[in-house]
Amino acid sequence: MIERPYGGCGKCLLGVRRLSRVKLATSSPEQQRENVLAAAGAVGAHIIGWADDWEVSGATDPVTRPRLGPWLRDEKGPYDGLVAAAVDRLGRNVVDCLNTGYKMRDEKRMLVTYGHDGPWELDDPADENRFTMEAWGAQMQLRAIQRRNRDATVKIRAAGRPKGKPSYGFQYVRKVMGGKVDHVEPHPHAAEVLREVARRILADPEKVTASSEAARLNRAGEASPADHLATMYGKPAGGRPWSPPSLKNILLSEATPGYLMHQHKPVLGKDGNPVRLCEGLWDRATHEALKKAILSRRAPWGAQLEP
Repeated sequence: MIERPYGGCGKCLLGVRRLSRVKLATSSPEQQRENVLAAAGAVGAHIIGWADDWEVSGATDPVTRPRLGPWLRDEKGPYDGLVAAAVDRLGRNVVDCLNTGYKMRDEKRMLVTYGHDGPWELDDPADENRFTMEAWGAQMQLRAIQRRNRDATVKIRAAGRPKGKPSYGFQYVRKVMGGKVDHVEPHPHAAEVLREVARRILADPEKVTASSEAARLNRAGEASPADHLATMYGKPAGGRPWSPPSLKNILLSEATPGYLMHQHKPVLGKDGNPVRLCEGLWDRATHEALKKAILSRRAPWGAQLEP
């Protein structure tokens, strides 16, 4: 039996799987599973659990990954090592891969990947060099992906189309499921949440603040931007609360008047003016009044002391 609980045999391994993006058409999760099981079986080991980091970038430090991180930080109980479908499932950064590999070596734990004959022996120069080269290859592949994404972003921005996640209060509309974004429009519910917050602040800026509104939304059980986005894309909400800085940034953002944004700034068109994606959550006059109400209010501890 290749999967069973920890037994202290010295070959109780944690299966490691990761994907940057999970799509319905992909078979990668199952393929990774088969490769992990084959690699574990080849060294006479068994799987005690799975650290499955789906929708996690390869650029993420393994120690901070949601599923693998707690094991590497020794927060999940005993295990005798890691087994992955490939070195690039451990990480796509040479330093991260080597840190994980040396941690296994220094703690006398096994490190196994599919396609490598036996456990990695990083004290052996040949094995260390091969492991480093595979990690280097993973890093170069990541760099190529990042470069393609940057080039695609530039092209899409130049065409006046959005890329990435919609700002809170808006939603992407596609004519074909999974196709390119046809247009952007205010989200029926989230847009009204922000409009109500804006109305309340403008009605009484001395007493109603981003902090008090964040607290009100949390008391009301209103989904935070992160949870709202997860729900929109069919993912489970994590129960993350509204935070005052996040709400403040959303209210002050030039995305709320409906502009195309990049790196927190409006994208300028060929005419030098901001590119507008759709109708905003409020008009320019309201936005300026809201900015004044939020930015002019000073926290009590920010007042200057008399000499």
